[in-house]
Amino acid sequence: MRLPVGAPAGPPDGVVPGAAPVLRLVVLGESTAAGTGAPTYETGMAGHLARQLAADGRQVAWRSLGRNGARARVVTRDLVPRMNDGGAPSHVVVLIGINDLQRSWRGAWARDVADLLRVVQRTSPDARVVVSGLPDVTAIPALPPPLGPVLARRARRFGWATERAAAASGAVYVPVDHLALNPADFSADGLHPGPDGYARWARHLAPYLTR
Repeated sequence: MRLPVGAPAGPPDGVVPGAAPVLRLVVLGESTAAGTGAPTYETGMAGHLARQLAADGRQVAWRSLGRNGARARVVTRDLVPRMNDGGAPSHVVVLIGINDLQRSWRGAWARDVADLLRVVQRTSPDARVVVSGLPDVTAIPALPPPLGPVLARRARRFGWATERAAAASGAVYVPVDHLALNPADFSADGLHPGPDGYARWARHLAPYLTR
């Protein structure tokens, strides 16, 4: 039986101490942006990315701005307007697509992700924006095996659309479908990464934040 996974404990923001000037990181998107599957926000994607970004000794103020079940258009409408709360971010990481993958056609996704990235760029024009592709959905333990290859083919098509939208908006697209996640990298629900999965994903994305 799969155990339900709730929201992480603790505040959805924090600071990694270091030298000035402060880098401001916002992780924006769906449940993975919210850190679902990790016991705390610090062990979710935002905390791991902030520590990676602070590796050169810089201070990093980070925020997790995600919502479980959110599709791209919901993120655009409800979450992007909150990106500058507490100060405009210098870095934005966008994690989106798994909910759209199950409920949207490729044409609708192409429009929605393009709108999302345009609004992110307009809201925080000076931020470096990195948008993650979708991980290998066939590695998700809770996904029924016959469904995995079907969604993986759709995920590749979504990835092409996301890459074009990122290029048009000035964002950096990072494919992660080759990222090797194993069952131990997932949380108890078998759907979301656990701390180790988030750490591995963050290590893959971090170099694109600092280039």
